[in-house]
Amino acid sequence: MFILGVLSVLWPALSGVWSFNFYAEHPTVYRGPDGSYFGYSVDFYQATTDSNSISVLVGAPKANTSQPGIVEAGAVYYCPWPGLPDSCRQIPFDNSNNRMMKVNGTREPVEFKSHQWFGASVRTHKGKVVACAPLYHWRTVKLSGEKEPVGTCYVAIQNFSAYAEYSPCRTSDPDPEGQGFCQAGFSVDFTKEGRLVVGGPGSFYWQGQVMTAGIAEILNGYSLKAILRRVPGEKHTRAAEDTHDDSYLGYSVAVGEFTGDSEQELIAGVPRGAQSFGYVAMINSTNLTFIQNFTGEQMASYFGYSVAVTDLNGDGMDDVLVGAPLYMEREMESKPREVGRVYLYLQTAPLTFSQPVALTGTYTFGRFGTAIAPLGDVNQDGYNDVAVGCPFGGEERGGRVLIFNGNKDVSTQGLTLSQELRAARTPSGSLPGFGFTLHSLQPPSSFLTSTFHRFPPCTPPLPIPMFSHIAFLLFSGKLISQMKGV
Repeated sequence: MFILGVLSVLWPALSGVWSFNFYAEHPTVYRGPDGSYFGYSVDFYQATTDSNSISVLVGAPKANTSQPGIVEAGAVYYCPWPGLPDSCRQIPFDNSNNRMMKVNGTREPVEFKSHQWFGASVRTHKGKVVACAPLYHWRTVKLSGEKEPVGTCYVAIQNFSAYAEYSPCRTSDPDPEGQGFCQAGFSVDFTKEGRLVVGGPGSFYWQGQVMTAGIAEILNGYSLKAILRRVPGEKHTRAAEDTHDDSYLGYSVAVGEFTGDSEQELIAGVPRGAQSFGYVAMINSTNLTFIQNFTGEQMASYFGYSVAVTDLNGDGMDDVLVGAPLYMEREMESKPREVGRVYLYLQTAPLTFSQPVALTGTYTFGRFGTAIAPLGDVNQDGYNDVAVGCPFGGEERGGRVLIFNGNKDVSTQGLTLSQELRAARTPSGSLPGFGFTLHSLQPPSSFLTSTFHRFPPCTPPLPIPMFSHIAFLLFSGKLISQMKGV
């Protein structure tokens, strides 16, 4: 079950500058299947035929579907907002069983959709929708019958009237040294032109990779029979030296403009790169070559777990935010505290950035920086604002979301903490995990979000508890996810 809390925003004038606050009261409840992880991923959706209607897409990666013979394929739900508690419905991205092939005269499955975690990531852009299953397995071209988690995605357009599959790592390059463990769709985003960006952190002995493709090209010529398909114009980063093994390029992705032209660049988290200090790679979107890196300051802080892009000092240039939720602060040498940290890199000129401005968590084991969401200019002072999730902070580790305001002097004064939101209370107490993911509603033509797509220990690990239910709250258009723990 997830909770959609509608919070009022107060806009009292104060010396010519708007101030604001968020209040959570009388939440509207939407119900999803028990144990389905309903709410694991969310995004806003606006139909191309109705510019006044906003709805919510909700991923439930352990949901059962009507697909014959498939167990917990995962699903994405369409939820009208506002809506009744049981008004969400599954979107039929894929109604088919596993595809089969003949091996020595026997029909055997060539793919494996059970427990594939479809809906673990969901993203929209101007009526286009992509949803991914990073634990989708397929049988490689070998006769041994091995199956590998290449991952797959589905795209939808025209108000869910047309669908196509996109599986960029389902290729003739299997095994760990190839794309066999790619887990495509672990992270996803769109460029402003609507080109799809997909992270696959398991390729090439977990070096990871980033892929891009056009939605029109994915849809054109699509056939269910085409298992191995290269989309025209598709681009991939390639394998590097073996010193980059186990780095997880593509763990998180975002887009922004950093070279002074009209083309956006890609930002990709690499949380175990640089000898586990972590780094964030800036990638040319035209040829997917690497431009420059931002490197973490502390080993094993998971620098690059989350990334986001927005302009926080009003100079018209995109800035980069990077989450390191396992960052440890040392009060004494013998007693470090894991509090988490977010780093802000201010762009001062094309491909030139300031020294990072650090935001440090205050709650031990709170995982500050797990999620980062640009909010736009919520307090109407001319500068964009940002929310940072601290999902295990506060009393009983219930979680916090911290709102930071931008200003023209961010480089010297830092961001201003204006509010600390806590989980809504229910008759059984607070809902824990508040702020595990964040997503903001801005004009539907340009959603700016940070993704949180994380999986059980069999995939690139960041230690987190497992959850039975997941919830999200809508704070006057700012979507904040939370989870109810086992």
